Amino acid sequence: MTTRPLHVPLEKAPKAISLTVRSLLQLMAEGGLRVPPFQRPLRWASADVVKLFDSMQRGYPIGALLFWQRESPHLPEHRLGGAPLPLPANPEAWWIVDGQQRVTALTAALLELGPERHPTWRVYWDPTTRTFHSGDVKPERRGFDVPLEALGDLRRLLRWFRTAQLSEAEWSTVEDVQQRILDYPLSGYLMETNSVDALRGVFARMNSTGVRMRADEVFQALLGESEQPERALDLRRLQRACDVEGFGEPPRGEVLKAVMAMSGHDPTRRPEELPEESLATMVGVEQAEQALIDTAGFLRAAPNAPRPGAGIPAYALLPYPVVFVILARWFLKHPDTTPLQRSQLAQWLWRGVLTAAHERAKVSKLREQARMIRGEDTTSDLRALLAAAGCPTRVDWELQRFTSVNARSRVEILALLDLHPCHRDGPVSWRALVSSGERIARELFRSQDLRQASEAVKELARTAANRVLSDARHTGLRSDFVDWDPNVDAPALASHLLEADTPRTLSQTDAVERVLRQRAARLQAHVTTFLTRRAGVGQPIVQPVDAYIDLDEGEPLTAAEGHDLG
Repeated sequence: MTTRPLHVPLEKAPKAISLTVRSLLQLMAEGGLRVPPFQRPLRWASADVVKLFDSMQRGYPIGALLFWQRESPHLPEHRLGGAPLPLPANPEAWWIVDGQQRVTALTAALLELGPERHPTWRVYWDPTTRTFHSGDVKPERRGFDVPLEALGDLRRLLRWFRTAQLSEAEWSTVEDVQQRILDYPLSGYLMETNSVDALRGVFARMNSTGVRMRADEVFQALLGESEQPERALDLRRLQRACDVEGFGEPPRGEVLKAVMAMSGHDPTRRPEELPEESLATMVGVEQAEQALIDTAGFLRAAPNAPRPGAGIPAYALLPYPVVFVILARWFLKHPDTTPLQRSQLAQWLWRGVLTAAHERAKVSKLREQARMIRGEDTTSDLRALLAAAGCPTRVDWELQRFTSVNARSRVEILALLDLHPCHRDGPVSWRALVSSGERIARELFRSQDLRQASEAVKELARTAANRVLSDARHTGLRSDFVDWDPNVDAPALASHLLEADTPRTLSQTDAVERVLRQRAARLQAHVTTFLTRRAGVGQPIVQPVDAYIDLDEGEPLTAAEGHDLG
């Protein structure tokens, strides 16, 4: 565990400053404005930028800014608004602590950045209606609507004016709005401190009230960056650590929950809601990183591997992300889990899928199961988890509407992957399915194939019975399978739960109903078998020898202690 104070006092109070937009632009061009690494990502849309400039030309206040003064190096690859803007070294640069969205909007819109400027920052002044707008200028308004980068500098404005078609009155409004913007007074504060931790505390405190930052953003600001990298609990680093052999990176918010669970805190609480003494003592970054690597390795390992796992090859296919958080604490406390215990841990995961113990909505279950992992005795912790997950006596899977973000649908995808689906010329790559960013399971029949179908068949077509795991780039895979050879391609067809005569059936008029009903029956049976096997339904939980014998007294445990815990 690492102890680190979170809200370090400033050596002296910030001093009030005033500047204009004109001087702000000059500061940026001279390398005098910087963005610290703990700042949250830019979130403003073009509509927000338009509102900002509209407020300024109306004389409305736009809020105070907060800067931190420190020496800053040359940044040759710095980008502003999507465009390259190398920043020279500056001995007294101002780092933006509060006001990043506003400062970026002003500088990215008013400076001359070239064609690489992102559309968000392309804003124009319409002198006819005296309003700002974003987006492309209509052909009939070219020469009339003034780009803000022209308003950012008098020479650029005069250069633009040579091709303009404005009346004298319109030109007067352009000059007026330029003066209003460039001379707009900005108020703010400047902090002079050598303590990065004090700065982080100010940033987190300011941004955890009002319209709050996300929990992971507050945490990243407080603990994710440090002048001593070995002390920083950088969530981005921990995200990357999870990508074991293509497993993928979990969302940063889920990694934060895992860190909170590993540290013994309620994973559902926001960091700033915890007492400072609790948040100041967190799991070490190297311990957290290794536990997450072990968690990802366990999730993706096959059930029959030498070191068994849950057989879920990618985070994107995890039915319930809650288990990722619980397992992170498990592998922090029990890094040397035996193969037998790993198999039972996998059964805990799949039993929780069947009993819905891992549903995201069941927050109390998440807290309860995280607390069960005390770390003193692996067997007792595993018993507690298995008891919390429960176990049904049988599985009867029913097909429901398919959507890849739904836990049931992800179970069906995993069951289909368990069949090792093949093309005619080789296996389907699950890596390609997950990494393509497109739909993992594609429709066998398209909507146009269903026009004459009954409502019952249409409803069946909305289930996984109409979904096939294929990295083809199109939907409506009927056109692919109709050309397969029933004799040569029978094994490949079976890997998709399609019967050998499916290619011939697909060419017939009643193909939709026949194929969907056949496949639905086979899929229901397969998912039932798959889950029964994975969850160990009906199987006793076999404990290590020392779980049945009290080694101190030499007495066997009672049946209630040593028998099936499911």
